[in-house]
Amino acid sequence: MSESERDIGALESFGEFPAEISLDGEPYWLTRIPEGEYRLLLAICPHAGGEIRPMNDVLFCPLHFWTFSADKGICMNDPDERLMQRRVILKENRLYAVGDNY
Repeated sequence: MSESERDIGALESFGEFPAEISLDGEPYWLTRIPEGEYRLLLAICPHAGGEIRPMNDVLFCPLHFWTFSADKGICMNDPDERLMQRRVILKENRLYAVGDNY
């Protein structure tokens, strides 16, 4: 494991997605995208700083009712906005966050 990789946990420890986790003191949703890859979406709304929560098949900010795709974090109210995210890799059946938010 390199310095830029942070161990998230064993793949089998996540029963369903999105899965709520905390990493480096920040809240995230661990998601699996249709292509089979994983990523972390910051659980803070870029619009008003609200707490992002899952609702049906989207992620939702209750402050101003913005919704985000649960796989890639793209805002459905304003396609120029999205949730900050971190890349995730799978190695030997463990998930690792790689790099910083982008």
